[in-house]
Parts: sequence; structure tokens; C-alpha cells
Amino acid sequence: MSKVAIIGYGNVGYHLAKRISSKRHEVTIFSRTQSEDFILSIDQLNPEAFDFIILSVPDGDVKSVSDSIATSEAVMLHTSGANPISDLSKHLKHGVMYPLQTFSRTKDIDFTAFPVFVEGSDEGEKDIFTFVRSFSNDVRLLTSANRSKLHLAAVFACNFSNHMFHLSEKLLADLDMTFKDIQPLVEETVRKAMELDPSASQTGPAMREDEETINSHLEMLKDEQLKNIYRLITESIQNSK
Repeated sequence: MSKVAIIGYGNVGYHLAKRISSKRHEVTIFSRTQSEDFILSIDQLNPEAFDFIILSVPDGDVKSVSDSIATSEAVMLHTSGANPISDLSKHLKHGVMYPLQTFSRTKDIDFTAFPVFVEGSDEGEKDIFTFVRSFSNDVRLLTSANRSKLHLAAVFACNFSNHMFHLSEKLLADLDMTFKDIQPLVEETVRKAMELDPSASQTGPAMREDEETINSHLEMLKDEQLKNIYRLITESIQNSK
């Protein structure tokens, strides 16, 4: 059993705390803005009392929070896909544990269903692997440079796709319909992309070069930003053929 401090209690910190504590590690949560009685102020953190300190804070705050913590024997970790391991270089034992998943507080997460990508300093890598393997079945080594590229791909696949769902939801609202009305279509699209691969499963007017339908859609869109998005994605699909 390890003593673990988690700094930050947003979506990722919340789920990490649940998962890590379920594996019989002793977890203490710290935050710069206390929102619950059980959360301690970061000013109360004694690094010497912990084996691992996990920074689950916004990417732009990782280095400054790390630099504000006194050095100790604890392994300092961050969970960012975008930030390099060097953000934690103040600490002898340091590294990254990047869970490749989207987190929402209101939805349970199955930690056995996705990989966690890790990287560690020479002094900390062995301890990091052992620790992360205690709560994840799929632990993979990845450098900072390649992790940032993976994060970029994940933004396209996850964040941008979800925004497309949101735009679709707004268009459906004009018809007094909801996103659930096209749920079977969305589920089949994802299923087909996983089974065939995305390039082989692409369909639609852009793929068919159906200019009549494309122009009709553009006429329906009154919002110039939506028109530009439609044009850019249409061109991207056609250029990828």
C-alpha cells in the first residue's frame, strides 16, 4: 500500500482518487480551492508524508504547482497528455501517468478498459510502473514528444467529435428533436469505424462529391461559422480520398 496525495479534484482527480483508493492505497486529496470538508488545502501538504504526489490540475498550472512543492523522496506525477515530463524536473523522482480516456464526474469509469501511458525519470520510472500497474491492466511507456502527438490525435477523435455532436444537437432542436433521435446512427458510425477503420467507412455527400446536396446544406445554414465548418470538413473529406 502506498500513501498518495492527489492535488486537484476535478473530473480526472475525482476518478483517480476513487480508483486508487479502491486498490487499498491511502489517498489524501488537496486543492487550492477547497470545495468539500475532506479536501485539504495545498498549504497543508507535507511531501515527506507521501510516496506519490499526483498533480491533477489544468495543464497551464502543472509546472507552477510542481515548483511550489518542496522536494522530497515522493514521486511527483502529472496526468497531462500535453505537458512534458520536464515540467516536474525540480523533483528527483518524477514522471507522467496519462490515462487515455475522457472523464466526467457523473459517469463511472472502467479503468480496465483503456491504457495509461507513463514516463519516468531514471530514479522514478520503476516505482511509477509498479504503482500504476496496481490500478491499471494496460500500462505503456511513451515519451513526452510522442504523448503530445497522441494527445493531439485524441483531441480530434474525442473533443472535436463531441463538438460535432453538440452542433448536430442544436440543428435537431429546430425540429423539436433531440440527439437521442440520431443515437442509432452515431453508434453505427462509431462501430463501423472501429471494425473497418475510419477511412474505409467514410460516407456522405462529400465522399460522393454530391455538389447539389452540399450546396443545399450550405443554403440551409444561416450561421456563417457553421457554413465555414461545413465547407472545411467537406474539403478535408474530399482531399483525403
